[in-house]
Amino acid sequence: MSDLTTRAWAQLSRAVWLLSSRWEPLDERGGGRNTDEGFHISAGAVIAGVIATAVGAFIAKKLGALE
Repeated sequence: MSDLTTRAWAQLSRAVWLLSSRWEPLDERGGGRNTDEGFHISAGAVIAGVIATAVGAFIAKKLGALE
């Protein structure tokens, strides 16, 4: 389980790094309110995905599916 968790965190960290390297203003004015809202929505989606993955892994472990 430890190896699986380590690999999952490594992949998640890599995905976040790749996404953050691609963020840049969407227009010549440097973004604005809509861009900021988009970042907040994106961050919320990423956090919700991490939580859902962790809960799913916890439940799977309790059911014995990961052993």
